[in-house]
Amino acid sequence: MAIDGTFLKAKLSLILLLAVGIDANGKNLILAWSIVESESKASWTWFLMNLKEAIPESIGMTLISDRDKGLEAAESTVYGDTVQRLICCFHLKGIYSLSYNYYYR
Repeated sequence: MAIDGTFLKAKLSLILLLAVGIDANGKNLILAWSIVESESKASWTWFLMNLKEAIPESIGMTLISDRDKGLEAAESTVYGDTVQRLICCFHLKGIYSLSYNYYYR
């Protein structure tokens, strides 16, 4: 399951939190979404607690994310060591590029 937040550009500055999985046909499937004020630990904890309640099978799954600090803290609070955590390849490339001063074009 991939989880991330994105900015909504409207009259109010809000954040859309998403949990996305892949169905049996290999298509993206939105499992949960919420609109919050910020990507804080409190917002992510609330989102993940509700996700865990709605999808109890989420224990033992793999979470792919961008390593947002609020999200990392919330994942640990809600799931502890019951999930495997992976980094999104796009964000991993950015971390590598900054660390080693290397840029793809």
